Amino acid sequence: MKSRALSNDHYRDILTAPNVITLFRILLVPVFVVCFVRGRFWWATAAFALAGLSDAADGWLARRLNAQSQLGQALDPIADKLLMLSSYIVMAIPSEANAPIPWWLSVVVIGRDVGIVTAAAIIAHVTGFRDFKPSLPGKISTLCQVALIVIYLLAQTMTALHPALPWCVAVVFVMTAYSGLHYVWLVSQEVSEFRRQAGRSS
Repeated sequence: MKSRALSNDHYRDILTAPNVITLFRILLVPVFVVCFVRGRFWWATAAFALAGLSDAADGWLARRLNAQSQLGQALDPIADKLLMLSSYIVMAIPSEANAPIPWWLSVVVIGRDVGIVTAAAIIAHVTGFRDFKPSLPGKISTLCQVALIVIYLLAQTMTALHPALPWCVAVVFVMTAYSGLHYVWLVSQEVSEFRRQAGRSS
């Protein structure tokens, strides 16, 4: 009976409302990709918008219900990155239904995220430093990347938005590159301070 109670508590911790919403957001990624590839841009836009709303909802519910969990903290950024990376991959693929964004922009966006995650894992393993926090330029960069996706999707059916796309591409490139370099500098400063404090305490 005790083991069954523990098992029920375990599943209850996993299947919290915020975690279910986050899992739903992950399931929306293939829906978005399929709609995009088939040229169903309004449906793709709806899936992307629903994913964005669910991102806000799961965070709000986690705080409101005091239902924050380690699983949720791990799944939330995974869901975000899956949606963003999938978007920048499919937007760079040429097709009859849409004009692609420059492939090098997708390389920069994806490369920055992969580089940051890889560097963070190496730093955490070598130094023990784990207090990685998003920077302000990083948040602005993400906002610009999301804005480009939305404008790109809408531009497939609203030709008036076409002139804005090159400017959006330029802004995303500059902010993504800058935020990546800024994050490297910021983390190097924090790691140096972490080592100094560790040296004093030893």
